[in-house]
Amino acid sequence: MDRFLTLGATSNFRHMGDYPAAYGRVTRADRLYRSGFVNAPAAEIDAVFARLGITTVYDFRSPVEREKNPLPVGPRVEVVQLGMLVASVENLWDLLLDEGLTPAGAEKIMADRYRELTREELPGYRAMFRHMLDGDGGALVMCSFGKDRAGIASALLLSALGVPPESVRSDYLLSSVAYADEDAAMGKFTQFFNARGLPVDRAVVAPILDAKPQYLRVALELIEDRAGDMDRFLLSEFGLDAAARARLAERFTGTGR
Repeated sequence: MDRFLTLGATSNFRHMGDYPAAYGRVTRADRLYRSGFVNAPAAEIDAVFARLGITTVYDFRSPVEREKNPLPVGPRVEVVQLGMLVASVENLWDLLLDEGLTPAGAEKIMADRYRELTREELPGYRAMFRHMLDGDGGALVMCSFGKDRAGIASALLLSALGVPPESVRSDYLLSSVAYADEDAAMGKFTQFFNARGLPVDRAVVAPILDAKPQYLRVALELIEDRAGDMDRFLLSEFGLDAAARARLAERFTGTGR
């Protein structure tokens, strides 16, 4: 199944539908979306969001990222700003410098970021779930690359809907093929390298753009260590009891074809 969608130059824009979920249902392709930062003219964004039924955007980008790439949406779309500094582009660059701009350092940084996202950024994910329980319509979770902050958000949401762990992992790993235009993806870091008089080092940036199994595994292991399993984590950290998860299922799953 081709999950990827087209919206201007937006990267990693796709639906999360047709995964098996709880109650014998499947996730809805017309309600669940994820992406990198939305990069398209306002009129095109409005038209595509209307066609796809997107009524809410959960934006995990930092204030600096939002200022650099504003999200121009019309009044029918609500943008919930959940600014997370962990895994923001400027945060990653500072850490890359600290590690000496090496590929091994980049992989270490990414693993550490997933640990921090799952431990320190829980208030943002908690706010996302709280808002989702009160809302309706299609939801888009996004960050700059659509794979780390939005990746954890997607994994938590799919898990709350009862999607099997192997499907949650498969959805996460799709981000590894989302940047087929490598030059465009690398270009996100050009300004940082150039500011130091350096060419973009693809070997250093590649681990930042990739969605490696070990990155997600770090987060899932922390969840298990902290709560015992995903279900207990969703309950203890986000208050997602049976009634709340049934409400999410009502909004984001269907009976399938």
